[in-house]
Amino acid sequence: MKIRKKSFITVILSLLVIFFISIQAYPSSVRGVTDKTIRVGTIGDLTGPIATIWLPVADAIRDYFRNINDKGGINGRKVNNTIEDDRYSIPLALSAFKKLVFRDKVLLLMAASGVGHTQAIIPLAEKNKIPMLAQTNDRRYFNPVRRYIFTPLPFYEDQLEIIFEYIFKDKKSKKPTIALAYPDTASGYISRDTCRKLSKIYSVKRYIETIISTGAGDFSSQILQLKKLKPDFIIIHGYVGSTSAFLRDAYKFKFHSSFIAIQYACVEDTVKVAGISAKKLIGTNCFPSWDDESQGLRDIRRIVLKYHPEGKSKNRNYLQGWFAGILINNGLKNAGRQLSADTCVKGLEMIRNFDTKGLCGIVSFGPNDHKPIDYSRFYKADVKNGKLVPITGWRKPPKLKISSN
Repeated sequence: MKIRKKSFITVILSLLVIFFISIQAYPSSVRGVTDKTIRVGTIGDLTGPIATIWLPVADAIRDYFRNINDKGGINGRKVNNTIEDDRYSIPLALSAFKKLVFRDKVLLLMAASGVGHTQAIIPLAEKNKIPMLAQTNDRRYFNPVRRYIFTPLPFYEDQLEIIFEYIFKDKKSKKPTIALAYPDTASGYISRDTCRKLSKIYSVKRYIETIISTGAGDFSSQILQLKKLKPDFIIIHGYVGSTSAFLRDAYKFKFHSSFIAIQYACVEDTVKVAGISAKKLIGTNCFPSWDDESQGLRDIRRIVLKYHPEGKSKNRNYLQGWFAGILINNGLKNAGRQLSADTCVKGLEMIRNFDTKGLCGIVSFGPNDHKPIDYSRFYKADVKNGKLVPITGWRKPPKLKISSN
């Protein structure tokens, strides 16, 4: 009898040991997860033509997770974020993806520097079941929803719909001539195709297009051609360098149309670089300025001051990176301790009616919605102070039936 009892106890103890070992071993069996850490990867342009966008984004991600780790991490785990430079090159973006996924074995990915780069990575992320915050504003990749693919950005289409509504309703324009200046890139084609469709929906007298290359610094020929056609409004899909050069050439040739920039050109750096030539610039952005007096921005400034006591201001691209950190943090927190690709996806989809306290309004994900930002706001250049001042409240795009094909 004693032998049986002893054998029974031995079996039970053995099962308990196996059970607890399996619990401790669980995290190591999940890509990018250990008992104490979570590996997250980021791909962006740190040394290429749009590094002015991505360097602040990368800095914000570092600062955000440094703060999270200093407070104990996420559900007891510290975040280990690795950032790879793709130099705005699709081959390098693909190489960075392979390194982060197959060598570094990240759980979650934020990528990449451009629309075309991100489009190339999305099929690989889906194949390898990598939850991904895709840095693309292309509606086609989120409608219908793809299980592992999310975005922290508004669609370019949304901002352009808001701009056309502004031109016709706020400015009360009747049959205006509208021009689009855009780059010869995947993201530029989104704006081009959207504006072509919108010009047919609205009463546009004439619609004009001109290409402004990302790395170019002289747009004299484009400006002189546009000046002959006399557009009432010029919508600019550009970046700080190209937009500033475009505005300077317009000012040099005394071309005084109304300029409306979207997202990455509608930043304070454009106003500072363009100077007086930005005096007629307005634009849309889904994030506020660094000195905004909302509670969300006050909280961010207080945290950032701990790591950067010099107190230099940050820009809207920095806030984009911070917002991405917020999404990742909340998604992982919602997923709990039993982390995996699937629980991470479910954790992101559990972000509902989250109040960013002024960073970009109320945001939500869901099983049928992987884009959290619906609102953008119009800003006007304050050349004297090198700032962008809000001239409208937060706006959602009008409900228009625009085909994504």
